[in-house]
Amino acid sequence: MKGLKDGLKVGWDASHGEFTIEDYYYFSKLKKYAEDEGIRIDEVKSFSRLGNYDVIVFNYPEIRFKRWEISRIKSWVKRGKKVILAAYYTNLDSVAENINKVLEKISGMRINYDIIVDEEMNHGDKMFPLAYYEDLELVMPCSASVSGGEAVVVGKGVFGARENGVIALGTCVFWDNYAIEFADNKEFAIRLLSGEI
Repeated sequence: MKGLKDGLKVGWDASHGEFTIEDYYYFSKLKKYAEDEGIRIDEVKSFSRLGNYDVIVFNYPEIRFKRWEISRIKSWVKRGKKVILAAYYTNLDSVAENINKVLEKISGMRINYDIIVDEEMNHGDKMFPLAYYEDLELVMPCSASVSGGEAVVVGKGVFGARENGVIALGTCVFWDNYAIEFADNKEFAIRLLSGEI
């Protein structure tokens, strides 16, 4: 796996109705910060082309994955690719359900159909709970909890877990233009995209 500043290529899926990396309003900061670190992120409209990337992101997939697509994801993981699946709270738009169809075939993880709120440890709103990844403090807005795998983002619940190169996150908006500036969210996003996590 290539490291930062070594031409790492990230494929951001756009074939399942995701929030796309090219949406300036939502993700221009993330794209710029990644490029500043030598990480190239491409919006990929053809699912089959995702296999050309080191890290593959599915950020709020509203369209169900076909069986052959799930098989392809499984083969990518076996070949050492990193796959990031980011959901949203309460299975809004069936996103958690779509992600779980993939997770059940490639891991023991699951996105729950709930929401993590924290009345005490938050970023000014109980829907913006604080969480931690190693030395980083994170703000994880509108997050479902994640079951199974190795818990890597924790606070009042498990916000993210990993297993065999697959990262499952309960929220897809921690790295949007609004939240990326909170706490250490930017550094966490870069570590994710670099394949470190």
